[in-house]
Amino acid sequence: MDLLGALPGLLEPQNWLIHAPPAIAMLAVTSFLAGWLKLKKGIRVSYTRKVFHISNFTYAAVAYMLGGTTAVLFFGGMGIGAMLVSLVLKDGNIFLEGIAREQDAPHRRFYIVVPFMATAVAGVVDSWLIPQFAAVGYLVSGWGDAAGEPVGARWGRHRYKVRALWGVACTRSLEGSLGVFIASWVAAFVGLQIALVAWPPAIAISLATAGAAALVEAVSSHGLDNLTMQMAAAFTAYGLVMAAGLS
Repeated sequence: MDLLGALPGLLEPQNWLIHAPPAIAMLAVTSFLAGWLKLKKGIRVSYTRKVFHISNFTYAAVAYMLGGTTAVLFFGGMGIGAMLVSLVLKDGNIFLEGIAREQDAPHRRFYIVVPFMATAVAGVVDSWLIPQFAAVGYLVSGWGDAAGEPVGARWGRHRYKVRALWGVACTRSLEGSLGVFIASWVAAFVGLQIALVAWPPAIAISLATAGAAALVEAVSSHGLDNLTMQMAAAFTAYGLVMAAGLS
């Protein structure tokens, strides 16, 4: 189901009962878990943030498989609400600390809300124009982008500066970009299976999709990579599948 076909479902009461509660629970549990790992176990936010990131992008792909675009729209709406709540949480709150980077201070909340809004925009565009391949974007952005920060934090030696939307200095690393590429290859392949692309050509298409996603992530402004990666992955996969005559 495409975006326009899914919109009426937002007005149906039974859909609120089916889709809203698990979406709220997923967001609450994963943000709490990320905060617990940070505050109680002392795990760095570059890792705990990715617990939230991977879990929720994967949830979006699963929601799409089970409930179509309507389910994803509910999840996105609940997520935007959760991100707006983060604006009023005080420093030290367990729901905030696991996903707010210290290096983004004094704009920590900005770099929670804006990336999520960018994610929502990309998800809407993909669902509207190429709904069959939206899950490719969800998974590549969720798994691929999530790999970059912890890999870079642990093994990053060759660092380079990137632009940021507002007020902070940001660097990435070649090692982190390699992590993005490898995780994106796996994610793109899984997304192509959801899109019902035959697996032998899906291997090559997912490789090219991962390359595009990793390149776009490497040059994207800090705070916008969730948008650029998601769209680059979905549209690259779509274009290659169409060019190969596989759909």
